[in-house]
Amino acid sequence: MLTAAVAVIAGVALLAGPWLVRMTQDLSEERTMRIRAQERAEVAAHVHDSVLHTLTLIQRNADDAGEVRRLARAQERELRNWLYKPEGTGKDEDEEPDTLAEAVKKAAAEVEDKHGVPLEVVVVGDCPLDDKLGAQMQAAREAMVNAAKYGGAGGAVQVYAEVEGRTVFVSVRDRGPGFDLDAVPEDRMGVRESIIGRMQRNGGTARLRSVPGGGTEVELEMERADG
Repeated sequence: MLTAAVAVIAGVALLAGPWLVRMTQDLSEERTMRIRAQERAEVAAHVHDSVLHTLTLIQRNADDAGEVRRLARAQERELRNWLYKPEGTGKDEDEEPDTLAEAVKKAAAEVEDKHGVPLEVVVVGDCPLDDKLGAQMQAAREAMVNAAKYGGAGGAVQVYAEVEGRTVFVSVRDRGPGFDLDAVPEDRMGVRESIIGRMQRNGGTARLRSVPGGGTEVELEMERADG
């Protein structure tokens, strides 16, 4: 009796096996197709809500070349971030950055959007932000603003940041007309206080090289806080 039951079960398994395999494959294919359909729908929705909106704004500002460039670069950056952002981080775009690389890129993006001047950013290495590096990022942002306002006509502003051991170095360079720091009035706080003074107060250094007609470079160096 037991032998007969085993034989019957084995026969059923042999008959049903291919059907079960096909059903599993069909379910897997159906799930894959459903996921892909959801992804396509998400892309289509994003294109409608973001890209097409930007194209409409570009069309309305077709006579303003600077505004068109600003809109296009902002849309390119937003789309790139959307496509390649890590999922599941729970981090909102409006939250404050917590690493050097995030802070540099966020500051550059804000300055670029506000002033319509392209900023080319390169970051080598990364580290968590501390109070000293936060001050350095504030000084770097001020340098980016100055470069965009006074040197942006010469082309893209170049921003370079590097972490080497405990030292963090940031350079902001433009190809504008340059200026003579000694000729800047004492009541102009942008360079003297927002950049040089801020770095000195937090234990860092700021070096400015500017030649009339030759552009300006601001170099900021800071040691990371102990911890």
